[in-house]
Amino acid sequence: MQTVNIYDATPGMILAADITQSGRLLLPAGSVLTNSNLEVFKRKGIESVLIVTSENQEPDEQSIDRAFMYVRDYFMFVNHNHPAIIKMFDIAVYKTALKLMEGWRLPTPEEQTVVDLDDMRDLFYRDEGSVKDVVDDELKMASFPDIFFKVKDAVSDPHTSAQQIAEVVGLDVGLSTQLLKLVNSPLYGFPSEIGSLVRAVALIGGRELCTLALGLSTIGYFRDIPPELIDMRSFWLHSLTCAVFCKVIAEQIEGVGPEEMFTAGLLHDVGRLILFKKMPCSAVQAMIYARENFIPLVEAEDMILGFNHTEVAQSMFERWNFPKSLIETISHHHNPQKAENTKEAGILQLADNLAIAVGIADGGMYVLPGVEDGLLEQLQVDEERLVEVVRDYDQQIKEIFSTFFD
Repeated sequence: MQTVNIYDATPGMILAADITQSGRLLLPAGSVLTNSNLEVFKRKGIESVLIVTSENQEPDEQSIDRAFMYVRDYFMFVNHNHPAIIKMFDIAVYKTALKLMEGWRLPTPEEQTVVDLDDMRDLFYRDEGSVKDVVDDELKMASFPDIFFKVKDAVSDPHTSAQQIAEVVGLDVGLSTQLLKLVNSPLYGFPSEIGSLVRAVALIGGRELCTLALGLSTIGYFRDIPPELIDMRSFWLHSLTCAVFCKVIAEQIEGVGPEEMFTAGLLHDVGRLILFKKMPCSAVQAMIYARENFIPLVEAEDMILGFNHTEVAQSMFERWNFPKSLIETISHHHNPQKAENTKEAGILQLADNLAIAVGIADGGMYVLPGVEDGLLEQLQVDEERLVEVVRDYDQQIKEIFSTFFD
């Protein structure tokens, strides 16, 4: 059985427990969910449902064949002989086949790219402006939350105690609450609840907590993206999935900070959000072009805009005075060999592709951008470990996601 958020539930899922409200039975266990059921539950404020899962069920041949035909389009751009890609393809087919057996309907390309651009205008046309113009205009409208810089200053002082760091973080009630939720989530798996920020600093470290605060603060910054342009829930689910994969992989590699890698994964695509705010028409055109031609989004952005979301993120983060290592990792996750910290950028590239692969079964719309040859050898990660990473992710992601967004 699995608890599923009502907005993640899909027609065809089977209820594992009765749905009741105020003592009244709305739908009995064993019922197959329909669109009508889900709409009623949403109106009545039902937040989640317990469903029968396929944990002990293997997909049938027909579902595997359908999944194979659907998933292969997402792998058109990549090297099919790369061991990581081979394993990711198997994972994507398996997860998609299970979803099909649960009643999931394959989305059409039209359903994935319908966007309303009425009354939206780009900041400039191609070749009339630059990345700097995009970032300058964004910074005129809003500034980054001050709390991060206060935390950063506290951590940078070698004489600052855990108590003092906790007091600074505690200045922002929302941030401190989210940090404690994250520390108490399955991502860390501490045997007992961490009830105070002082304890969290002592267990994780001041610098590490600051890095997590940076990621959480940035999420709060992007609250005004027009919903007709992008499904923010899906965007952050992909980003958080990538973050979880980054942390899990980083924990196996000497000399890499898991908290910084988690934050890198969480923020790796925020340049896209800035493009949606400042260049909505061009950003959507790139999105549609990528989908119709089965090429990575970053390639489509270069073709349509003349630059891409990683360049926008790099400029923005530099203006916000983010840590240099974090900027390097994020801005080079599509070409890690050009980064100064090739190992960290490589982890993010691997995690990003893996997150896209598992997202295919949830209606993901972008093809895998690919993994550089020799990356697994460089990181000393066995491709079979990717299966274990995904298995751990499946068990944890719902609870971790609720920490941030529910």
